[in-house]
Amino acid sequence: MTSKKKTSAVSAAVPAPVRSGSLALLLGAVGSAGIASLLYEVIWVRQLALSLGSTAIAGATMLSAFLAGLALGSWLAARRVDAQLSPLLALAKLELAAAVIGALSVPMLEYAGRAYVVAAGALGGGPGVAMVLRAVFSLVVMLLPATLFGMAFPLASSAAARLAGPERAASGVSAVSSFGSAIGAALGGLLLEPLFGITLAAMVAVAFNLLAAAAAWFAASRSR
Repeated sequence: MTSKKKTSAVSAAVPAPVRSGSLALLLGAVGSAGIASLLYEVIWVRQLALSLGSTAIAGATMLSAFLAGLALGSWLAARRVDAQLSPLLALAKLELAAAVIGALSVPMLEYAGRAYVVAAGALGGGPGVAMVLRAVFSLVVMLLPATLFGMAFPLASSAAARLAGPERAASGVSAVSSFGSAIGAALGGLLLEPLFGITLAAMVAVAFNLLAAAAAWFAASRSR
């Protein structure tokens, strides 16, 4: 059965009111995930600036890891998304994993900032080598959570296509994800991190991941 036929079959099997409610929950999950991902971005830049001593290098390192992770995660999920019996349930599990890995990324970045000292001592070299090592260690730490963030979009798009059709799915998921990301950037950069610090900002990001997981799980339960 092709992906389009599978989408039509699933949509026909689920009553319209149920599809509408499940779609609203799914979009809520997408928005919450978008908020969380940009909160992590703000947190990572701040943590890296403290570790690397340069905001410009911290921003470049974070963006490299984040964009590489998004691309890798999207590619990995897209290869398997049509085989998922329930992309909503897969999304819920993914957001739970993102909450755990995202929470661990903050202390791990701090440890990465220290681990480079050992590597720098073994390799030798000047300040430039030390800076590169710091950036590489930090990039590796951020790549895994960023990959999980990248996997969310194909799963959410597939789930939305089964609930509302592919035409509405792509625009709806993209719009809500972008709106959530904008809220996350403003919330993290203007309020949480400056006023309450990295730790509390990370806790709020984890809470949004958990909220996204709960919304996706309830949507999956309604659609069975």
